[in-house]
Amino acid sequence: MGQQEPLIMQIYCRLEVAVNDPDVIAKLAGQQLREADIDWSRKEEDLEEAVHQLESDLQEALACVVEQNRMTEHLSGVEPRGGLVFTAFGKPDDRFRPGFTDFL
Repeated sequence: MGQQEPLIMQIYCRLEVAVNDPDVIAKLAGQQLREADIDWSRKEEDLEEAVHQLESDLQEALACVVEQNRMTEHLSGVEPRGGLVFTAFGKPDDRFRPGFTDFL
C-alpha cells in the first residue's frame, strides 16, 4: 500500500476570554517579540518601537501570545501547518455563530 496524501482540514474556533490584567498580556507579547529572531535592519521601525506598539494594542498583543498549535499537540497523526488568530472586543460577530451561511 503506497503513501496516502494527507487530508488538509480547517479548524474554526471562537474562544471568549476575560482579560483581568491587560498589562500581563502586553508584557508577555513584548517579551516574546524581543526574544524573536527578527532582522530589524530590514524593518521600518526598530525593536523598541515595535514592542511599544504591540504593548499598546491589547487586541494585537493577545492575538500574538495565543498558541494555536497547542490545540493539536497531543493528537498523533495531526500536523499543524499554520493558522490565523485575531481578536475583537465585545460580543461575537454573527458570522462566527453556528449556522451562519452567508459567507460571501
